[in-house]
Amino acid sequence: MSPTIANRTALVFGASGITGWAILREALKYPTPSTFSKVIGLTNRPLDRSKAFLPEDSRLAIVHGVDLTAAVDDVVAKLAGIDGIKDVTDVYFAAYVQPAGTSDFEGFDKLKEINVRILETAVKAVERVSSNLRFWTLQTGGKSYGFVHVHQLGFPKVPAKESDPRIPQPYEDQVFYYAQHDLLQKLSAGKNWRFAEIRPDLVIGFVPGGGNAMNYVQALGIFLSFYADRERQSPKPKKTIPYPGPLAAYNGHYTEIGQTTLARAHLFVSNLDGIENGEVYNVGDSPVTAGSSWAEKWASICDMFGLEGVAPEETPSLSVANYMTQHRDEWANFETKYGLTSGIIGRSSWEFMDVLTSLAVFDRHYDLTKITAAGFEKRSDVFQNYVEAFDLMRAAKIIP
Repeated sequence: MSPTIANRTALVFGASGITGWAILREALKYPTPSTFSKVIGLTNRPLDRSKAFLPEDSRLAIVHGVDLTAAVDDVVAKLAGIDGIKDVTDVYFAAYVQPAGTSDFEGFDKLKEINVRILETAVKAVERVSSNLRFWTLQTGGKSYGFVHVHQLGFPKVPAKESDPRIPQPYEDQVFYYAQHDLLQKLSAGKNWRFAEIRPDLVIGFVPGGGNAMNYVQALGIFLSFYADRERQSPKPKKTIPYPGPLAAYNGHYTEIGQTTLARAHLFVSNLDGIENGEVYNVGDSPVTAGSSWAEKWASICDMFGLEGVAPEETPSLSVANYMTQHRDEWANFETKYGLTSGIIGRSSWEFMDVLTSLAVFDRHYDLTKITAAGFEKRSDVFQNYVEAFDLMRAAKIIP
């Protein structure tokens, strides 16, 4: 770890998202309660501190209306008015924009253009308002290992390591994470600040307000709650629910991480002393080189909702997206019945849920040796991460 640096200020882009929100909370206490003198969270849309379960800590400031798609001068003007912005030393970048018509499988050029642009805008704006910048983290993910290009490239080599080469062209150009990494290499050259790339795969966690359609745990919790409520009249003590995907996806190994561990990984790496600029770190809560699988936890997760989770049928008959679409006219009544946040079901992505449970018919787990060897020992039980996320979702009236 690096020596203690006085008067550090953390700046979090994407503070209302699954990672940024967790970084806000963890930066107030990790690695010590006095590591940061101030923590500033930036969002585009307003974030209600009380509804977001954020602590009443005088060091924490939340600023909304920071639109990274705007011109650099406009972002600078917005940042310049923030108390303490000139003291920013550490930036944690967890912002992401998904334009209409884009996904993991289409609209690559548009997705790349906007997400590279917002990162460049953020860096240039921060450099103009703070001369104390020393470290920047960038969050990426499993697309760096070709997880969305298996039809063209075949199954990835596992466990995936940071030293693995980039996927070949023309598919390399479709992964905006590479372009973001290269941009930071360029922008940090000859500067007093360094950066590191934090690379999770699937993140387990809570998003305040439920506004993140890519939060698959939210979709899972709503689906299982809705399914259990509809099937409550079954004569069986517990309604059986098969895994909604093929056996290969059920048994496939991958690396999951709870949002608290992910937040702490960002903070840990920014405290490392002497690492090379642009280092990449796989992060996860799953076993260091073996990963985990749906087979290991499906029954336990379903049990939390009073359901009996079982292995998938030989020919899977249950599709989350199809089920939710078929019963679309019941969503509003379900929300009213349990006093849930109005419209919350419509802000979840059932197609994304299907992708995660059905299309990943291959092992894709990470090798976590690098960050472990660096001294990062924070690990939590994967199932406990689900428990914590669902508990927060219940408190926020996202699920009953």
